Amino acid sequence: MQIGIVIHNLQLMDSPQTVKDILTLLSRENCINACLCGTMGKVAAIDAGLEGLIEMEQFLKPSACIEALFGSNDLVCLLNHGRELQTGRTFGRIVVSNINNPEEKPLIQIERPGCLDGELIPWNRAADPHAKKLSGLLNLKISPPPLPVNNIEISNQGKRVLRRISTFPGANIMVEGIVVGKATSSEVVLVAENGFLTSMEGGTIKEQGIEILHKHGERVPVDLSLAWVKTAASRKSPDVCKSLIEDQTKGLAKTTPLKKSFLQEKTLEGGVKVILIDHCAERSFELIGGAGLAITVGDDTTELAGNILSRFGIPVLGITDGDCDELATAVNYAPGSLVLHLKPGKDDEFGRKLQQDLFSGEYAAFFENIGSLELKVISLAENSLESISKY
Repeated sequence: MQIGIVIHNLQLMDSPQTVKDILTLLSRENCINACLCGTMGKVAAIDAGLEGLIEMEQFLKPSACIEALFGSNDLVCLLNHGRELQTGRTFGRIVVSNINNPEEKPLIQIERPGCLDGELIPWNRAADPHAKKLSGLLNLKISPPPLPVNNIEISNQGKRVLRRISTFPGANIMVEGIVVGKATSSEVVLVAENGFLTSMEGGTIKEQGIEILHKHGERVPVDLSLAWVKTAASRKSPDVCKSLIEDQTKGLAKTTPLKKSFLQEKTLEGGVKVILIDHCAERSFELIGGAGLAITVGDDTTELAGNILSRFGIPVLGITDGDCDELATAVNYAPGSLVLHLKPGKDDEFGRKLQQDLFSGEYAAFFENIGSLELKVISLAENSLESISKY
């Protein structure tokens, strides 16, 4: 049997042996196609040495990844590790609700594997017989799918949209990759009027994030009913879950030769490729190919992108202003990186100026000399510049 596996949540990547155990067990009698969603999950997978087991070249959301795997597999599994069982169930329900035809192929969610409360959720009837077999193999109970809940409410002919999010206090709330606030309760309601985010129930709004989301003075509306909405927390150590399938994998080969990194540096003509990452570190993997330097705009973006790009020896020229949501717990930069610390509230404006003056409105450009580029950026920032950190 051909089984497609969509891996989500870097909590799993912090427990690489659990992922290896599951892939090993499923591959004993089946052909496995495993892919990974999420930028930081890919970073964790690289750190764990899982490149040879998991496909990381795609940049699809979980629902789109499942749809892609439907076409070439007999069964598709969504492998996830929610912070709590209920958040994992809610995540699965949202993913399945975004699939155009969730009945196309058997679909099973493997939730919190290795934990005492771990479970299998068969999301359609065709998945029931497969779930029974996986239950014995992975030592996980089978649970019915959670009842559908309408988390999006539209009123006044679409002018007012309410979107509910199940989360946890302290989580950062992100819309289209931008942090727009922080949760103060287990349920947050985002409210948009005429395409513009105006308030947040169960959380505190971050005005700067709202401005970035709507492109500042351009006032670009966002359809909250269709937008990519997620919660984000700092990367944490694995919880107390212990593998319940460890005994079943003893004696099985667990080593797979690592393939060449899909992000290896390319030789390009016409100078050094420089990429601009403006308040969206999750695009780092998409833009990185062949780059010799990244200009990053935003405190969290600089820390996250710096952490990602340090794996590949790519330095950053960071633009920050002290407004950090602490999405990254560890901060690493490749040698040669510079971080410019501007006066409060100045990084957004300066980032827009750099995009227009140096990148002609694009997100990548070629420059003859990195040193002269850095001096030019520093010169442009002179009136707002408070300090520079070198790495």
